Amino acid sequence: MVRPSDTMIEQFARRLLTAKSPVLQSLRSPERAAEAARRLSLLAQDNWTTRRTRLAQEIRRDAARRPIDPSYLMYAVSEALPQDAVVVEEAVSATSALLSFLPYRDRRSFLGLASGGIGFAIAGAVGASLALPGRPIVAVIGDGSAMYSIQALWTAAHLELPITYAIINNRSYRILKERMVSMRGARQFTGMDLHHPEIDFTGLAQSLGVKASRVTDPRDIGPALRQAIGSEGPRLLEFVVADGFGDAA
Repeated sequence: MVRPSDTMIEQFARRLLTAKSPVLQSLRSPERAAEAARRLSLLAQDNWTTRRTRLAQEIRRDAARRPIDPSYLMYAVSEALPQDAVVVEEAVSATSALLSFLPYRDRRSFLGLASGGIGFAIAGAVGASLALPGRPIVAVIGDGSAMYSIQALWTAAHLELPITYAIINNRSYRILKERMVSMRGARQFTGMDLHHPEIDFTGLAQSLGVKASRVTDPRDIGPALRQAIGSEGPRLLEFVVADGFGDAA
């Protein structure tokens, strides 16, 4: 939805820049042009695109690691997305990695977590798909977050919405563990693991009418995502990743 305030700000900026352009051009000189070129060159050495390229080179070293490295998964997700994809993001502990690789193509291409609460993304992807018909929705969600509104998978199946759910399964609330370590130096984590028994997201999705599969090999990330995004109706991919605290998958 475009709010009146969005339109007003957008139009004001366009009109202001158009009006100021002749003034700025009149102030242009060879010296100022050279200085502007120099500053742009410096910015290009450390802008988002340059940092992404550098980080991608580093992260590809983990391409064969198993369990899948969460940061590599976020890179692979960004590489597999079509140009018109809308990402609904609730990756939580993997969010920073995703944002390091994911380009913003338009104002509706990314719908992320806006506060400290979690649990919106399974249902939020349904809303995004209804609001943006014709665009593929890819929801990138941590396993802990997914359990808050997992029943919305049934709605996605019932409405046959083109949503791909990418569940990052680290079998824990990793973000809580990270906060405990950073704030209190803790190494014991009560009630923050999701195993014994582990949650079978593939089986859970299938029980709610969503076709699903489990991905454990990093080489399968791209092909699995592209196949799911190109399919009719919702799909769920359960990516088994390292938990970051030494547990094996």
